Amino acid sequence: MRLLIVTQKVDRSDPILGFFHRWLIEFGHTCEHVVVITQSGDGDGLPPNVTVHSLGKEAGKSRLLQILHFWGLCFRERGAYDAVLVHMTPVWVLLGWPLWTILGKRIYLWYEIRRGSKRLSVALCIVRKIFSATQEGLPHVSPKQVVLGHGIDTAVFTPNPSVREKGTVVSVGRVTRSKKYDVILRAFQQLSSASRLLIAGGTVTARDEEEWRSLQALMCELGITSRVDVRWIDPQEMPSLLQRADLLLHACVGGLDKAVLEAMACGCPVVSSSEAAASVLPPSCRATDETLGQTALALLGLSEGDRNALSQDLRRRVLEGHDVKRLIAAMVREMEG
Repeated sequence: MRLLIVTQKVDRSDPILGFFHRWLIEFGHTCEHVVVITQSGDGDGLPPNVTVHSLGKEAGKSRLLQILHFWGLCFRERGAYDAVLVHMTPVWVLLGWPLWTILGKRIYLWYEIRRGSKRLSVALCIVRKIFSATQEGLPHVSPKQVVLGHGIDTAVFTPNPSVREKGTVVSVGRVTRSKKYDVILRAFQQLSSASRLLIAGGTVTARDEEEWRSLQALMCELGITSRVDVRWIDPQEMPSLLQRADLLLHACVGGLDKAVLEAMACGCPVVSSSEAAASVLPPSCRATDETLGQTALALLGLSEGDRNALSQDLRRRVLEGHDVKRLIAAMVREMEG
């Protein structure tokens, strides 16, 4: 299969989209040829049959110039792809579909955000199939939706009990209201005073900054400021962080957060109040916002034997339903069918 992929960024060091670099490696291993159009990035570290074209956002090109370049690349590379996969940004479906339809290219979309938009609604009418990690990945049920699970690199996110640091609690993701860090901070406050919390994330928008100021005030109120660290973590450091962690706290709303699955793949116990996470977690790891702290205490108090059994179960669940090799192979089969 020859595939055109349209994505926002190709950069393995990006704290939010860095994971997609691994996806492109696997697409390269699975497809005959892959052409990638990205707003910014390059092909460093990708297989030789994966060609990356940047629209120049990193160089400050305007949106109009990026769109014109996009159309030019789609036409110029028309003989190098049979189908199109747009990753997460329905606007590129709307911009590309007239040309792709004329050229006879099949169009697909990957989307995994609970909130919708008019662009998504229109894109759903255009694409043949829309792939998502979970049933909750779309705001509304669609007959075109194909649920495939997340793509976790289980060869990298793997257990290493020898580096575990007792009392190290982790939460992962951008500082936004949807991550419900206020719930996580209140739960963490119930844990031993010897424990430490690392929030592996940071702010992006002005609204994020407002949320961060609110969280700082809450930390002062709870008396835990000295025990909490908040900073971005390079994606390549994430496996090591989750291997060291004693526990992952999670309360995000929306679809299934891949940070939960990455922790599970590392054998790190997870406590989550997320409805989406409940579908992959055993009962002992599920909580409500109100019981998050007590459930965390129970897991931290497990015997070594019980903890090892839980770790093995968590990793098995990811291997069976969310491994990156399985995901990409299944997606390619769906696009070939």
